[in-house]
Amino acid sequence: MSKQRKKKPPQLTRVETTSTASSLLWLTSLLQGAQLFLVGTLILARYFVPAESAPDGDTLTFALGWFLVSILYAASLLTDRSRSFRLDLFDCAVWLLVAGQVLSTLVMIWLGEGQQRDALNMMWEWVALGCSFSLIRRLIDTSALRGTLIVGFITTVVVLSVYGIWQHHWMYDQLSKEYLDARQQYDATRSPEALQKLLSMGVPSDAIHGSSRKLFEQRLLNSSEPLGLFALANTFAGLLAVGFLLSFALTIDCFFQKSSQSRSLWKRWKPGIFLLATMLIGYCLILTKSRTAWVGLIGGLVSLGLLKLLQSRRSTTADPQRWKKQVLKWGGLAAILCVGFLLLATLSGGFDRAVLTEAPKSLQYRIEYWTATWDVIKENPLWGTGPGNFRSHYLKFKLPGSSEEIADPHNFLLDVWANGGLIAFVGLLLILCLTCYRWIIKPLPDQDTLDSETFSTENYFSQSQLMLLLGFGLSFALLWGIQLFVFSIDQSILGLFCLGWLALFFILNASASLRATDQGVTTSLLPLAFAAAFIALCIHLSGAGGIAMPAITQTWLLLLALAFPVVTASDNPNVSSVEQSRPGSSQTEPAIHLRALSLTVCLILTFFFIVSSFAPTIQRKSLVLQAEQSLLRGSSVRNAQRYFSQASQADPLSPAPWQALAEIEFREGEQNRSTFERGVELKKEAIQRDPLNPRHYFDLGRQWELQYQATHHQTDLTSALKYFQRAIAGYPHNSLYRAKYAEALSDAGESAASQNEAQRAIELDAANRRGQHVDKYLNEETVSRMKEIINATQSNQN
Repeated sequence: MSKQRKKKPPQLTRVETTSTASSLLWLTSLLQGAQLFLVGTLILARYFVPAESAPDGDTLTFALGWFLVSILYAASLLTDRSRSFRLDLFDCAVWLLVAGQVLSTLVMIWLGEGQQRDALNMMWEWVALGCSFSLIRRLIDTSALRGTLIVGFITTVVVLSVYGIWQHHWMYDQLSKEYLDARQQYDATRSPEALQKLLSMGVPSDAIHGSSRKLFEQRLLNSSEPLGLFALANTFAGLLAVGFLLSFALTIDCFFQKSSQSRSLWKRWKPGIFLLATMLIGYCLILTKSRTAWVGLIGGLVSLGLLKLLQSRRSTTADPQRWKKQVLKWGGLAAILCVGFLLLATLSGGFDRAVLTEAPKSLQYRIEYWTATWDVIKENPLWGTGPGNFRSHYLKFKLPGSSEEIADPHNFLLDVWANGGLIAFVGLLLILCLTCYRWIIKPLPDQDTLDSETFSTENYFSQSQLMLLLGFGLSFALLWGIQLFVFSIDQSILGLFCLGWLALFFILNASASLRATDQGVTTSLLPLAFAAAFIALCIHLSGAGGIAMPAITQTWLLLLALAFPVVTASDNPNVSSVEQSRPGSSQTEPAIHLRALSLTVCLILTFFFIVSSFAPTIQRKSLVLQAEQSLLRGSSVRNAQRYFSQASQADPLSPAPWQALAEIEFREGEQNRSTFERGVELKKEAIQRDPLNPRHYFDLGRQWELQYQATHHQTDLTSALKYFQRAIAGYPHNSLYRAKYAEALSDAGESAASQNEAQRAIELDAANRRGQHVDKYLNEETVSRMKEIINATQSNQN
């Protein structure tokens, strides 16, 4: 009796533990549902915002969303003691890449170099991407959720492909006509209404006048490449290449496995749905004329075939005949696909003579980019330039006659090293080494994770899938809210995207349910398609760049997260959470204070993100927008100045409000010396916040030169020479900078120096003309002036 009484206390403790776990079950379920909802919203919304706008802060809302998911995940660890969070090698590699970007930003801020606002925005974007990778691996950890996410991703790519095809065949002609009419009206009247019309059409403010106008018109009137909702066709093409390979793998699965399903007419037609989706993506990819994406796609198809052969070889070592059949089957299929792709590209007009003739020139441009980038890396190999600050450093080493003032090196390896330093570069190499090991040296999936690498064939949605799908659908509501503040997109188009996406998703999801698994062995191409898509994207990023664009990096990391999910013991349906939390369980649990510490860290990071980047950027952009609208409406200039001043106080690190205030003062200071001097002080404030940008020094030098022409004070000319010289130090191979400096030296009576600068300007202009860089040509008046300076100096010497 006494022994039985001694056993009662442990029984009471177990019942109490079970009761406590049950009482928190609803809260855990709510937190997990909220996480999946946010994951679906954030992943989808990224692809409907221009990826190139991240340094400006247009995508910080998505970064905030990932911090919220991190907080919810850390909170769920407190309510569900059976779950745990442990970093593996993939997590460590990705976070090493992120840590390099963070350290580079902090060092840059400590030294006071570069544009700190862009660097901070990009630093937090990298931290959010690291969170997204670790969270997706742990939240999207079942076959059902993975299937829903993959179909959702493919649906997004198909919708954007249809939009891109529409852009190619109809939008460009319509935009060209509207632009020419609006441009003609503005050139004739110079009215604020005509200017507003041009800006509302998407014409950049710096393309209203000057050489940037020529470049913009050349791209608009002579281009037909689809852009989707990106700013560059190359960026869009990288997404299309990934979507094509994933859709192609599911198409092959549908056709090869349809015999095991019902033989009804509808069942036989269902594989054609994915075939049509794959063809739409492929056709849009061809229209982009992105050579790097084409090479990446071909490399991905070849990799898919080789990985399949390697998988078949290891599973059929005792049957050489079957191995030979597999080689012929997959090798022939890969050859047919490559030839078919080239034929389709030729017939559709996407592959023409220019694609071949311009390829050597494109390669030459990239060699020039990489050469100058290596000089940037050698200048600071350990810490890099800081994210978002590459261009200002690159212009210092840009080769004479090189084509563009690029914002990234067009190579993801050099990009990571140049921006994030050596630590980020080591993290990137570690990621690539781990993927090679898991896909080549150890290509077959583990037996324990086979279920997570195949689609479920169930025809209903679980609660988790519904939350993920709900997040997909409501992402368009988030986009509608964001566009009111940070970017412009037609609301009617956004509504069509939403309806089209939902309809297409359910169609593709019904077709995707055709895939099946044999007992214990998966025949799906999808696990190998993750590797092929990753390889294709890496090849594309090696020549096109874009690893610093969050939408592209999200795709890159998403492939890794889906290929290598983290399957924990709590995901085993045969082991209850109560059993895992028993004192005698073999699983070790982190102490409660460690779980609380993780939640505290997430809260602190979110607080610093909001204070340092999100709140200042959103407030500043809102105030700047009000100021610009005030100017366009012809309202009082003082109202615009008030908004710009408030913006400068809301975001002390951004040079944009100070630049706008300086321009207003300069426009009013042509006849007022005190107003001009206030403009100079405001311009110096902008320079202080972006000290390596040579454009600021050149603009200030031009203002001093204009002031000298009005006053003929020698001090004004001396100031102009000083700032022109600093502009040339930051951008030595700019022909316009050299030409204006030569004119100022000529006015100062320094004949020999003026001749040298004029001669250098002529040489740089000739190099630009040889490279056909129209936007960098010196106008005829400037060229004539340079020749006069050279001839006058030579006459004086004679």
